[in-house]
Amino acid sequence: MTLKNTGTATARTTPAERAVVLGGFALAALCTALVAPLDTGLEAVAGCWLAAAAWAFISSLALALRRGLRHRDWRAFRRCEMTDGTEPIDWDTQTGEYAWMAVAEKHERLMRGD
Repeated sequence: MTLKNTGTATARTTPAERAVVLGGFALAALCTALVAPLDTGLEAVAGCWLAAAAWAFISSLALALRRGLRHRDWRAFRRCEMTDGTEPIDWDTQTGEYAWMAVAEKHERLMRGD
């Protein structure tokens, strides 16, 4: 199955929601600023950035689920629809199972001088 973007606009996020999602990155930047001049504990800094990325993913998913359950606003999950995979074109890469035929036909026309 592949995902196909339907182009539906998502709901506006509030400043509080943005602060919750991006707060982990702010803490990781603070940790980097405090530890970097000391040249100690750089593994902890890497862990902070990984934790911040995980926090951003989990919190954005939780906030989208909260919006859906509380306000019946499921637009965040309707942006993409699942296709059954029977289409001959992969829309993500603009290639398909028959793309080699177009290349072969173009090559054949070039060889004939068309």
